[in-house]
Amino acid sequence: MGQHAQAIREKHTARNVTLIVLAVLIVLLAIAAAFGMQLYKQAKSVKAHESQAISSLSAINDPAKLKDAAASQASIAQAQQQTAQAKQIAHGSLWNVAAKMPFVGSDIATVQGMTEVVDNLAQQTLPSLTTAVQQLADANLSGAEGQLNLQPIADAQGNFDKLNQQVQQQNKQYNSLAEPKIGMVKKAYQQGKDQLDNIADLVGQVSNATHMLPSFLGQNGARTYLLAAQTTSETRSGGGLVGSLGTMTADNGKIAVGDFHPNGEFVNGNNGTAEEHAVFNRPLGFSFDVRDTFAVPDVSRNAEMLNASWQRSQYACNIDGLISVDPVFIQKMVEINGPVTLSNGTVLTGENTAEYMLNTIYKDVPVAQQDEYFEYIAKTVMDGAFGNMTVDKMMKVAQSIGDLAENRHFYAYTFHDDEAKYFQGAGLAKNAPESETNPETGIYISEQNPSKMGWYIDRTSEVTKTGDKTYHVKYTLTNRMTSTEMATCTSYILGGEQKGVGGVPVAPSGTSAQRVLIYAPAGGSIGSIAVTGDVRDRSNATMDGKPLNSSMAYIAPGKSVTYEFDVTVSDKATANMKLDQTPCGKMTNDVKYNY
Repeated sequence: MGQHAQAIREKHTARNVTLIVLAVLIVLLAIAAAFGMQLYKQAKSVKAHESQAISSLSAINDPAKLKDAAASQASIAQAQQQTAQAKQIAHGSLWNVAAKMPFVGSDIATVQGMTEVVDNLAQQTLPSLTTAVQQLADANLSGAEGQLNLQPIADAQGNFDKLNQQVQQQNKQYNSLAEPKIGMVKKAYQQGKDQLDNIADLVGQVSNATHMLPSFLGQNGARTYLLAAQTTSETRSGGGLVGSLGTMTADNGKIAVGDFHPNGEFVNGNNGTAEEHAVFNRPLGFSFDVRDTFAVPDVSRNAEMLNASWQRSQYACNIDGLISVDPVFIQKMVEINGPVTLSNGTVLTGENTAEYMLNTIYKDVPVAQQDEYFEYIAKTVMDGAFGNMTVDKMMKVAQSIGDLAENRHFYAYTFHDDEAKYFQGAGLAKNAPESETNPETGIYISEQNPSKMGWYIDRTSEVTKTGDKTYHVKYTLTNRMTSTEMATCTSYILGGEQKGVGGVPVAPSGTSAQRVLIYAPAGGSIGSIAVTGDVRDRSNATMDGKPLNSSMAYIAPGKSVTYEFDVTVSDKATANMKLDQTPCGKMTNDVKYNY
């Protein structure tokens, strides 16, 4: 009986312990649920405050509003109130405990870091930014006879350099935070990142402009630049066929744009190296006179080749650098400066200029008169682009030039080593991929059937991150020419029937023949390239010291060609990989980044 009673007592004890444990677990779960619910409510509140702050800060990305003291100060005051509240909530005791928990801790720590960075930006950096802009806005930039007073811009360099350093450091701190996994946090993180990236870009562009403009406009001595006007309707790797060359002189803020001269006057010699000729020796062998210069995607080589052509001409003179523009750049300057009326009554605006120069003119204006129109447009627009400068205009031009240069619609290259930091060193004159820390894959196309088919070639690209240092790239070229459109086009636009060795037909009129060059990121590699569509003549080559893959894509009306491949970037990469490619007839190329 004693043993039986002992067994019963032990059984009861075990049951009681189990009940106690269950009760404790229920209490803990209740506490955790309450803890989680409270944390969730606070997270929603933080997200709301941050969203309102970001909405207020969006005004800072508009140069006109930034110049308006009352508007910018009101926006910043609203943002400061929201960021302070978000930071206070995110650094409460509840959040500090949650930041050490498994699963959610990393995301909590990221939110805390986000609120710190954005609050620091709103409380300290942005008020200084508006002060610096106001000081510049109050200065007199207009001199006698249209001359630009450069001294106030030069005087602003120190303030904007300091601001740029602060903003770039804040952006770096934000980007170093662990990328969140929870959907709500991830969305808020991306919104903040996009806004901070935009502000960092704007401040960086204005800071660089305060250095570049005085140097560019001759504060350090008179400067003469070659002006190259390209047309991307006949594509070349770094832009398009060079239609004309001219000069622009600048002397302590006074600008003069000389006459443009058609490319026929510069078919005066061969500038290409053996490697460059080897890549472009078929089906149309490029002569590498002035017209084919940008078949090489390195602007350092383009500047060298164009200067060589200029020095062999009757217009030879000392050249300090290269400015190269295309119709998209011209359209953006027309948008900033106002419409341009042509002799035939056509009014060019910030919406129709690129299409007119890349397509319409070839239908409406006789070939013999086209050069005259192109030269008038380019000269008129360049006269206005950097003349009659105001602070508002300077900021609009600075903000535009950053995007235009990034997408290869505008190049500014100097032969003065002491000024190069603010020209090619600031990304205003891109080469094929050469940075290991900011990796790019380069895809460049050059039309090898004399035509103006570039206007009809659409490009869509998708870059998907597949690992810490790996990506997958999908790149598609589509010829949107229709049979109806073909009926309105001359052979000058469509090109003739393409023939190969022995006169054997290769492709009919209206088919775009693009030499496609694919470059791996600097210090990285690309895997095997899969293609769909009519792709021929595939090979590996080296040009100007950089390895590349070369092929010919034949794109008939209504047809497409697609390239797909995997990319590995350098171990030194600190940013996500981007795609660098030949500019098209609009501001940006269609690239979807899946990071």
